[in-house]
Amino acid sequence: MHRRVVLASSSRYRAEMLSQAGWEAVIDPPGIDERALDDELGRLGADGLALELARRKAMAVTSRHADAVVIAGDQVGVVDGPGRGAQMLTKQPTALGAVDQLMAMSGTTHELVNGLVLVDTATARSAEGVDRQLVTMRRFDRSEAEEYVERFQPFDSSGSYRLEDQPSMAPLEPFVVDVVGEDPSGVLGLPLPLLARLMAQLGIVAP
Repeated sequence: MHRRVVLASSSRYRAEMLSQAGWEAVIDPPGIDERALDDELGRLGADGLALELARRKAMAVTSRHADAVVIAGDQVGVVDGPGRGAQMLTKQPTALGAVDQLMAMSGTTHELVNGLVLVDTATARSAEGVDRQLVTMRRFDRSEAEEYVERFQPFDSSGSYRLEDQPSMAPLEPFVVDVVGEDPSGVLGLPLPLLARLMAQLGIVAP
């Protein structure tokens, strides 16, 4: 059956991908503190943290939408830092912070974990799952990171980079050299194959 769809997110990237996939959604930002559970990474792991944040986003908006399917997602990025263990990738509001974070990823493979939660507000049924992407970056120097940040201003993206910027980086070589995952949409924060499977679990017909 077809249902009204609500996206519990303020991310323009998730909204654009949902629209491109044919789902016309009401956008309702949940307004939760996405950094409130940063200290729980060690206890929950990246999978558990991404799902818990997605659950909180879904619960923040379900009471506002009767007879709808709420979609909520969160992405947790993790890179192993020398001598520091797992380091969470976040949105950096300053150029210095963005460059420092990019340098931590230079020449490494980092993990992007998407937690996706769907709630049918008419039946209170829910479905959830995890998508995982492994992104490998070439080794680059600080001047390249500084040029990228100055040109592309990636302050709204966890990890301080955007996959869609890579083809436009000339004369710089793209930072990302390999992505391993089910679908590139997972890198952008809304894994569409996983979304389709969760919709099917709830009996929702694809557009």
